Amino acid sequence: MIGIHYDDEYAVEEVFQLLKVPWEWYSPSSVYDVVISKNNHIPEACNVIDLTENDILKKIADTLNEGLPRNRKPICEEYLDALRQQIKRFSPLIEIPPIPWGYTYSLALTHDVDIASVRERSLLSVLYATYNCFLQRRFFEGVKIALAKFDLAKDPWDLFETWRVLEEKDQVKSTFYFLPQNGHAGIGSPQIRAGYYSIDDVPIEELTAGGWEVGVHGIDNWIDKASAAAERMSLPGDARVRVGTRVHWLHFDEGTWQILDDAGYEYDSTFGYNEDVGFRAGTLQVYRPRGVERLLELPLHIQDVSLFGRHCWLTTERGCERADCLGLDEGEAYRTCNEILDQALQYGGVVTVLWHSDCLAAPRDWGGVYTGIINRAKSDNAWVTRAVDIVDWFRMRRNARLEYSKTKDGFKITVAGLEPARSLPPLRIRVHIDPERVQHVDAEYICGEGYVDIRCDREQVGVVFT
Repeated sequence: MIGIHYDDEYAVEEVFQLLKVPWEWYSPSSVYDVVISKNNHIPEACNVIDLTENDILKKIADTLNEGLPRNRKPICEEYLDALRQQIKRFSPLIEIPPIPWGYTYSLALTHDVDIASVRERSLLSVLYATYNCFLQRRFFEGVKIALAKFDLAKDPWDLFETWRVLEEKDQVKSTFYFLPQNGHAGIGSPQIRAGYYSIDDVPIEELTAGGWEVGVHGIDNWIDKASAAAERMSLPGDARVRVGTRVHWLHFDEGTWQILDDAGYEYDSTFGYNEDVGFRAGTLQVYRPRGVERLLELPLHIQDVSLFGRHCWLTTERGCERADCLGLDEGEAYRTCNEILDQALQYGGVVTVLWHSDCLAAPRDWGGVYTGIINRAKSDNAWVTRAVDIVDWFRMRRNARLEYSKTKDGFKITVAGLEPARSLPPLRIRVHIDPERVQHVDAEYICGEGYVDIRCDREQVGVVFT
């Protein structure tokens, strides 16, 4: 058993939700394989991991909640791996890794619906899109956009059916976040931030009936408690029961998570970059931000506008400020995305992808890289699904309680709190041991390099050594 002696309760509890191993608060009357502490408050007779010089718990907690600028590495996973190696010096290590059984990692597919049709856009916006098509020598597409503005051609930006066909072909489903208000830019935001479709005019019921998830693309829910509740309730019918959100333009401040939690949102997926891709929260895992009761954060890792766009808008202490995006071509973008997916293949967890709903059409036409990401993830045997499914799986993992006891010839492992899950893949138990030492496991298992993974769909599992 691992004993923890540390003064930040949140940091300990959240770190050990990410590194899902058995632990308890240190008690002088108990015996531990190892004690994790700071400032040497533990008797010398104990095996101690001293955090005085390298406080991994604080580093992880701060990164999850404060974020990092333009970070391309999942440094929380690197910290966790360092802590894992230290624990293994003193103690058997059995954990529930952030990898669904049967898969290598997870990919969350999401779409922000900023634009639902050409007709809703201003004439200036339409002419600018036409101009960009002409610059690309795509004259037919440019003319079609202009004609659609006046109902003289089929609307090329009404793409919900196109998304349905594309994703059904790949046998995946995704999440659509819809703006809750028409024409409202939001508190302190320039008018360019506003969207101009009505939530009553988009096919929410058709999407949810087909198995897609619908959430709120928040306008003021990040900064105003009354707006957060009202925007959650803007969704029709059953769509408002368990609601996730991503704030438009990724607006965010230190009070946002608490506001969203108080308003009853199931999860948020705002914590990411507008101007870059990577790991703002430093992690590939879903986590609970400091100070909230139920809300979980599904961090954002890859955004289409960040990859291909010329500029974006950032939330700063001075308000909304314009910043340059990466401006990559298709080949560079795909290589950049592969680097993120490589990290998931190494550590597990989830990569969250945002592709705006209008980006399958001219003048953007960014669908090729989106399909490429799905194909790469599937070739890795990743679980490719909606945001809510990923959050539910991580919530199931968080609720599980792992314990083990040593027997004369192995381990008896108990997992309490397992819940019947609607079509979610099972958890897995990872026993860090040389697979050649394993004689028998009374459950389905696979061997890796220095560990054995066991399918976790029952309360008790026995592992017998040779």
